[in-house]
Amino acid sequence: MQFGDSYMYSAEPTAPDQRIFKLKFKILKYFLGPGDVLPNPNIQPAINLARLTAFYAEHRMWKSFTYPHPVYGDVQVKFNKPLSIPEGIEQGDGAHADISLEFIEQP
Repeated sequence: MQFGDSYMYSAEPTAPDQRIFKLKFKILKYFLGPGDVLPNPNIQPAINLARLTAFYAEHRMWKSFTYPHPVYGDVQVKFNKPLSIPEGIEQGDGAHADISLEFIEQP
């Protein structure tokens, strides 16, 4: 709270800080298997953009999930921003670059 003469008042919080986690992917890609018409989410799951879009469609910004953080362990989070997929790389065979995700920790 801001008082006059530049005095500030701060109260100790009663709840833990709510952390925000930002993830950045250099490349994610849509994959087609033999005879597939739609992208196949089961091919190379670690970099599969169809798998990420399906996960986002299931959770959107209201359903929490467990994020296995490399330092803090399993953390309950939700998407903090809508999934935004940039335009694909020209002649990139389904590749999209510089995809960012933002999660917010849930109590």
